[in-house]
Amino acid sequence: MQSKMPGFVAGDAATRKATGRASGATKPIVALAMLAALAACQGTSKSSFDNPMFSDETRALEKQLNAEAAAVGTAQAVMSMPAAWDPTGAASLVTTPAGLAMREAQRKRADAMMDAQLAKDQAAFYRKYGLNPDGSPTGRKGPLSVD
Repeated sequence: MQSKMPGFVAGDAATRKATGRASGATKPIVALAMLAALAACQGTSKSSFDNPMFSDETRALEKQLNAEAAAVGTAQAVMSMPAAWDPTGAASLVTTPAGLAMREAQRKRADAMMDAQLAKDQAAFYRKYGLNPDGSPTGRKGPLSVD
């Protein structure tokens, strides 16, 4: 098929090569735009532990674990982008389970760390107010004692 423009042939090899280069050049730009959008979504939020009952260590651990979770999410996004460009879909068979395993391992580790830190905060709270772990009084006077 011939175009009305002189020198342009629809099936011309030079035309196919030029258009192939243009579409290949846009992939990194699209990837960078997606990463920028993902980074914009990773904003800071108010701490769930803004209470005098929790220590500064707990708030610092929460901030650290949130940053780690954001890094895992970004890594999953970076892993999935090349898989999305695979026309066969075979790359997704590798990246999806790997990403899920990475996220699950990070979640279990974060839960264990936060549980240990909250147990430390609870023990400090009980000591401060003269209580046993079951809530019964130890016999020591706490700061709110009227005696």
